[in-house]
Amino acid sequence: MKKKKITALICTAALIAGCLAGCGKGDGGNAVQADADKGTAAGTQDSVSNEGAAGDISEHVNISIGGINVGNSSSSDGWPTEIVTYIEDKFNVTLETKSYDNESLNLDLSGGTTCDILQINDEHIESILKGRHAVDLSQYQDSLAANIFSDTYSLRNEVLKSFKSNGEDKLYFVTPRVTSENARSTYGATLNYGYVVRWDLYKEIGCPEIKNDDDYVDALVRMKEIYPETEDGLPVYALSAYNDSNLHPYFFIGCLTQGYSNMESGLYVKNMATNELIPDIYDENLDGITTPFWAGMSFYNKLYNANLLDPDCFITKGEDLTEKYTKGQYLGGYVNWHFGNYNKNARAADPETEKQYVILPTYMGWANERNYAGWQGKYFLVSSHSKNVERAVMILDFLQSEECSRIVDCGIDGRWETAADGTPSLTEDTIDMKSNPARAEEWTKSGIGSTFSDMVGYDSNNIASDGGAISLWEQQDIMVRNLTAAEKDMCAAFDIELPSDLLKKKVEAGESMDLRAGNSAIQFGMEIVPSDIGRIDSNCEQITINAIPGLVQAKTEEEFLAAKEALMAELKAAGAEDSIAWWTQAWNTAKEAVEKMQ
Repeated sequence: MKKKKITALICTAALIAGCLAGCGKGDGGNAVQADADKGTAAGTQDSVSNEGAAGDISEHVNISIGGINVGNSSSSDGWPTEIVTYIEDKFNVTLETKSYDNESLNLDLSGGTTCDILQINDEHIESILKGRHAVDLSQYQDSLAANIFSDTYSLRNEVLKSFKSNGEDKLYFVTPRVTSENARSTYGATLNYGYVVRWDLYKEIGCPEIKNDDDYVDALVRMKEIYPETEDGLPVYALSAYNDSNLHPYFFIGCLTQGYSNMESGLYVKNMATNELIPDIYDENLDGITTPFWAGMSFYNKLYNANLLDPDCFITKGEDLTEKYTKGQYLGGYVNWHFGNYNKNARAADPETEKQYVILPTYMGWANERNYAGWQGKYFLVSSHSKNVERAVMILDFLQSEECSRIVDCGIDGRWETAADGTPSLTEDTIDMKSNPARAEEWTKSGIGSTFSDMVGYDSNNIASDGGAISLWEQQDIMVRNLTAAEKDMCAAFDIELPSDLLKKKVEAGESMDLRAGNSAIQFGMEIVPSDIGRIDSNCEQITINAIPGLVQAKTEEEFLAAKEALMAELKAAGAEDSIAWWTQAWNTAKEAVEKMQ
């Protein structure tokens, strides 16, 4: 890939000054294109910053941000946080966020009542473009969107204009967490995905090495023998699925153990070493390759037959999982999304407790991903239905800035500081605030790492214009200091400095892999799935969901294979082979096109 220069984006003073320059208010709806030239011209004339003009912020307005993966500010702890207040003051707005599902999003789109800024997934791209629901950001390139159109995002913008604009070569969407050429490699302090264990129980059984699912199931069996129920008398299990994410809980463990990344539905996966597309479920012609879904099915089946699987597995949702983890009813898992409340509560009761969930590495570690086009499947846009389009563009542009990415990861001015030699670092008070259980409420109110973390433009490992990484938390000494008592004990047991060193050592020894060889930009180049293939895929997904209980609860290998054979026959009859032919051709075409861009 061509070397890209990381430029110093709009500095704080220039931004504030520029924001006071006038260029007319956003018109919303159908008049956006008509006023584009007028807004640009006015901004250029009135600008007091030579780094790009900005809009009129003299009138206080409300700006809402809503999306499929966005939470509700009305129920968000600490809202408005310090960061929210900073952005509100900067742009003279009141901010709120709204969570959408497909039904509520479509309802608001049809009624023209969407949030000002929207986040959508791939499945919504076609309807958004056809319905003209997104503002063309290209018209603001020289006025309100200097950050969005900076050098950092040149490849991202080229990819989105080429593949996500209905051939119009316009920029309707931006993505978060774009990785730049100079991003540093890091495994972080702890792992987010892998084999979850309760450290105190795992330590009690002697910390047996876990190389694969069989080792993991054996360890879970032994942990349950010494901890069959909670202190409150509740039954204990290894884990459960989260059935509000369709197939994800059933194939994602297999992605980690087999070395794949999933497409959105899970019907197809990407080999993270070769970037090849592989059918995940209909594996009839794969010559013995174990795909993530079938690795996951085997894993869940082993848990079931070892009496480790929650009997409510097939009806459990994410919120149910969080509740049971909080009560200590699960011994394991493979994602960190649900057990945080248990760890927090346990530490609040005893800061030195070893009763903590920790994560051990699987074959593939979710680290060092190179998202040169940003996070696929998270597209942000300014709604054409907004009554304050220009203010929404300004805020979306700020979210894409280096400045905003830094404050979201590290806090507002005063939470981190710059030394005389220009080196940025977190303050001692901020470091203490994160690690001190007594200051949990203050930490929440700071907003660090919360609401906007999935919205900002810069990857946390990108090197900023001041020479420091966007996130200042991943400095070795800080990561070590911020470990919990259980994590420190874990490091002592394995003679390592950080829990993530377990993965790092395996990768360096060639026993594991991270994500650095994967090319996530290929997904952006995929053409929109035609309606006939979409119907096949949707049908195949539902057929598979219906077959999962029979596979998981098979009591013998023969019963499992019979259930798989029945599923294969049903998928073939539903047109799975036609879907595979289309996806393979479309993937290879996209792969070739994106690789030429790079």
